[in-house]
Amino acid sequence: MTTFLLVWAGRLLTALGSSVSGFALGLWIYQQTGSVTQFATGLLLGFAPGMLAAPAAGVLVDRYRRRTVLLCADTAAMLTAVALTAAETTGHLAVWQVYATTVVESCCAAFQWPALAAAVTGMVRPEQRGRAGAMTQTALAAAQLLGPMLAAVLLGAGGLRAVLVIDVVSFALGLLTLLLARFPEPAGRPPGPAHPTRQRVGWRAELAHGRRILTGQPGLRHLLRVVTVLNGAEAAATALLLPLVLAATPAAEQNAAVAMVSTSGGLGLALGSVVMSVWSGPRRPLTWVTAATVLSGGAVLAAGLHPQPGALAAAAFTFFLGLPVVTSCSQVLWQSAVAAEAQGRVFALRRMFTQGGTLLGYLLAGPLASRVCEPLVAPDGPLGPTLGRLLGTARDRGSALLLCLTGLFLAVVGLVGRRHTVEPLPSPDPVVCDGTPPTRIPVHATPANSTDPEPT
Repeated sequence: MTTFLLVWAGRLLTALGSSVSGFALGLWIYQQTGSVTQFATGLLLGFAPGMLAAPAAGVLVDRYRRRTVLLCADTAAMLTAVALTAAETTGHLAVWQVYATTVVESCCAAFQWPALAAAVTGMVRPEQRGRAGAMTQTALAAAQLLGPMLAAVLLGAGGLRAVLVIDVVSFALGLLTLLLARFPEPAGRPPGPAHPTRQRVGWRAELAHGRRILTGQPGLRHLLRVVTVLNGAEAAATALLLPLVLAATPAAEQNAAVAMVSTSGGLGLALGSVVMSVWSGPRRPLTWVTAATVLSGGAVLAAGLHPQPGALAAAAFTFFLGLPVVTSCSQVLWQSAVAAEAQGRVFALRRMFTQGGTLLGYLLAGPLASRVCEPLVAPDGPLGPTLGRLLGTARDRGSALLLCLTGLFLAVVGLVGRRHTVEPLPSPDPVVCDGTPPTRIPVHATPANSTDPEPT
């Protein structure tokens, strides 16, 4: 775990720096323009370019050394942060420059996270992979929790310039950890500069191979579907909770109520991440994925049925408590079922689908709540006297109904396909960094003709 811990520390620093600068730059855009549209454009640019770059990123991650890919991506992201700092220092910072930086960093992330996820397979032993995935989730949770607070402190102390300087420093420290680390590379990677004598296959063939692996097993298809829907539910719930809190709270108490709900969600995410980080992981990962997904769906359903600040805070805590369980357990299953030399393509394509779920959640939550659900449960709507009365809020019944439907859909997706299995690779795992072969711990898999009623 020594190499992983070093790289993990660097990822924590870069994620924290990016969270601080992202919050501060979004606030700066809104203060400069007063436009919600331009603010939302910045959020969209943080997702869309990375999704489009994911297929190419996956091929390059498998063709080249993962450490080299991470170094190049981090260097490009740091250079954009340096350029942004220089523009702010000279008084020439403009909104379009922030947009351009966001696009570059989104594309860099499309390379960084698949390369890191694929490299972890060789860095740690199989029994430690769940813990490593949870630690990565912990780093993201810490950045999400601490980023806005640190940004507020830095903006008050030194302004936007101090925030941008901290971002550059965090990238530099992350690069230093990569320079000190040495990654094991898979022996069966596709032909590239490290294997110039082999015949290289085309990009389309490599992507097609990755796509076949991604959807080849019913269990992997189930995992992909669950995580994609879970990401969409998270995005939709995040967009809908604020209007629900405001609708159910007097004006004088709204700030405290919003802070309570947001903090509860962050605490749930942090607690789940820490627990999974110190635990070696369950013997039946797919069972835990199903249970955590159903639990999260039930929390979203409860939030829609009882849209009061206290209930919303409890639902946010429960929902985000289950996210690290799904992330950690699903990562163990993917790493056990996908050959190391193909993990870059598979993980990049997987990230593209899951980010697509997040993007759809953000884009569809508002229109569905206001234009579809609200007319249904309005006092004079077809469901107003029945379901509308049950939802209990007169100001934003559309958001409450959409939360209920989202929770039900998430729970159903988690249950459908729960009897599928994920078959681990029969070949041994690659040697980890300390030079000793790891002991394989097989992922539980029930044969296709088994009568065991317990889901796996």
